[in-house]
Amino acid sequence: MDAVADTFSFALSVTAPIFLTLLVGYGLARAKLLSNSFVDDASRLVFLITLPALLFFNIFGSDAAPTDEWPLLLAGLLGTVLTVPLAWLCARPLAYGDRSAFIQGAFRGNLGIIGLAWAVNAYGPSGLAQAALLMAVITIFYNIAAVALFAVYSQKAKFSWRKLAIDVARNPLIVAIVSALVAKAVGLKLPQMVVQTGEYLASVTLPLALLCIGASLDLSMLRRSSFGAVVASAFKLLVVPVVLVAIGWMFQLDGQSMAILFLLAAAPTASASFIMARALGGNSQLAANIVAISTLFSIVTASLGLALLKVNLP
Repeated sequence: MDAVADTFSFALSVTAPIFLTLLVGYGLARAKLLSNSFVDDASRLVFLITLPALLFFNIFGSDAAPTDEWPLLLAGLLGTVLTVPLAWLCARPLAYGDRSAFIQGAFRGNLGIIGLAWAVNAYGPSGLAQAALLMAVITIFYNIAAVALFAVYSQKAKFSWRKLAIDVARNPLIVAIVSALVAKAVGLKLPQMVVQTGEYLASVTLPLALLCIGASLDLSMLRRSSFGAVVASAFKLLVVPVVLVAIGWMFQLDGQSMAILFLLAAAPTASASFIMARALGGNSQLAANIVAISTLFSIVTASLGLALLKVNLP
């Protein structure tokens, strides 16, 4: 009995602080202590500066390398690729114009903030380094799949490989990860004052980002949620983790790698899915509903899933 209690305690120690920080951000926004302009500016700061710093200095200072992590990276990529046609099949009964928002909401997770935060809470710097490498691989596929979806289902969007390549090459998170790997490969030595400055910037990333996500949540969306939003959220929180864990099991991942794979797979739908739906002519209301529902219920599914993994894996 004590072992079961310890297992669930571990799972909640990973997920609950993240969820509570989101609630703090939500409460501060409702109390008018976090303005929309502050949230916009802080979110931009995180995306352009502090999160890239977190990724760069963690990977640069870690022992993790893509050659060592290829089973995890390949399992994550294959599992993510498989979820897209499954989500497409689930979207078939929906109206044509709703399908792009549904499919993207069903497979695109918030890896950069919530996924990384869970990984840090569970396994510290080594978990963050693994999660960052996995995030880089999956994020590239996310961008390709999302743009292609809206190009197919939206009259506003036109698919362009050139524009997609430029967007990926300019993504600050991808740039930071690739730069860190190159710096490690060439044996670059950074002055301690540069490293310490980078660590200062990195240290504010997750708390600030989580507060901003919480402040951006609109729980009133839950009262207006459609059946499609509920199904997409269930797909994201239940089907996607099962598919990726099954692929990870086939690759015989060790316990930590499997947990990292699960935590990133179990992350709720990314806010970027709403932004892209609004910009490219998808159903932005449906996309916003999926983000709200999946974020609210992710603490339950992620906690239970992590507890089950800890019981069944070494």
